[in-house]
Amino acid sequence: MARPFIAPDPGDRSPNEPTFIASAAQVIGLYNQENPDDKRVKITEPVKQWYASEMRRAGWKTAEFHGSQCMLEADVVLKKPK
Repeated sequence: MARPFIAPDPGDRSPNEPTFIASAAQVIGLYNQENPDDKRVKITEPVKQWYASEMRRAGWKTAEFHGSQCMLEADVVLKKPK
């Protein structure tokens, strides 16, 4: 059995690396895993809308598609030590 697709965690980001680029394979893999009755082979507008919505719901500040890849940005705050 294939390994399940897991959405990237915005909590894994740092001030030096606040972004994550999800490949087309990651996007379509997660979409197909979560929507078994609506399998897709290409990144279409409904797939982009679903993925961006899911990633914002998961805590990402932004989810923007550039071609078939999605750039996710976390809202990372650097706190000064007291």
